[in-house]
Amino acid sequence: MYKLKFTEAADQAIDQLEAGGQATRAKHKKVLKTLRLLQDNPRHPGLASHQYETFPGYTDEKVWESYVENRTSSAWRIFWMYGPDEKVGDEPVPVITILAITPHP
Repeated sequence: MYKLKFTEAADQAIDQLEAGGQATRAKHKKVLKTLRLLQDNPRHPGLASHQYETFPGYTDEKVWESYVENRTSSAWRIFWMYGPDEKVGDEPVPVITILAITPHP
């Protein structure tokens, strides 16, 4: 299991979805489900996770894209990367950093 960390942009996206109307709250629920799956297993088949070619500001990092939705207009995606890992005592804690939660570019 991974610990999830969020950039400010990702936090803001979640807050906006949560505060929105009924349609955005439904999207918020889908995002939370996707984050749970990602936390448990980034290779879960339903996420269709794959490496993303170029993500602004992270040219030297491997950035991944996971599906919140598929076959939907403006389907939402979560962009993330592994690390930086942390330690609790002597035990390593694997981390996934959520970079952005957004409609497919």
